[in-house]
Amino acid sequence: MKEEIVSFQNILEASRKIRNFVARTPTFHSVVFSQRTGAEVYLKLECFQPVGVFKIRGAVNKICSLSPSELKKGLVTSSSGNHGVAVAYAAKIYGAKAVVVVPENAVKEKVEAIEAYGAEVVKYGKDYDEAYSKALEIQKKTGITFVHPFNDSFVIAGQGTVGLELLEDIPDLDTIIVPIGGGGLISGISIAAKTLNPKTRIVGVQPEGAPAVYRSWKAGKIVEVDSVNTIADGLAARKPLDLTFRIIKKYVDDILLVTEQEIGEAVLALLH
Repeated sequence: MKEEIVSFQNILEASRKIRNFVARTPTFHSVVFSQRTGAEVYLKLECFQPVGVFKIRGAVNKICSLSPSELKKGLVTSSSGNHGVAVAYAAKIYGAKAVVVVPENAVKEKVEAIEAYGAEVVKYGKDYDEAYSKALEIQKKTGITFVHPFNDSFVIAGQGTVGLELLEDIPDLDTIIVPIGGGGLISGISIAAKTLNPKTRIVGVQPEGAPAVYRSWKAGKIVEVDSVNTIADGLAARKPLDLTFRIIKKYVDDILLVTEQEIGEAVLALLH
């Protein structure tokens, strides 16, 4: 696969490659949210993945694409937490050493999960973007293989298997609502969904405190925000990158911002 291209065929290939390590998660009909919204609402329960997050799809697809020499060198990545857990898990499967750079304020439980899978954790910087810069520095100094959290064709194809499963379960799906951090998940889902059903609308959601993709999408060019501040730490990227942004511009129908209060209320509603 060329790095700058992600196709529906790549997503189908990813689905075959990762199936032994990744769960085919349920698409759950929510009676409560359906009653609240007046629409038929379904939830894609990625919490049932082996590591509890969708990121495992892209991490496994990327790492299983690496050559034996690349795996032998080891892996490095940057993460606010969830991608790091997924890379640590995938590295353990393939017998590779992994280094995960996280911000200094990373959630303790996520750091512990990364370490539980045998990866080395390096804490650096005030946010994801500073951790990302540190990971690139480590890669340049050591020559180990960098696994990008979102701006990578193999990672995007892996995340796209979420969209593949959604449309397999509900072929006439009207709208898919996807949270956006760096944009890997919505990029993969949109390619899969628009291929299977061009009428399906793709709507992205970002926190008001981390609106980089929203502002970029509105401006039609990549915009970097000075800082991010949100309880949704997995969505706290200061700017999108070239590959995901091109896909978002091509396929995504709308992007909305939500307040911190709305995020908190949604989390509480899901817990109940």
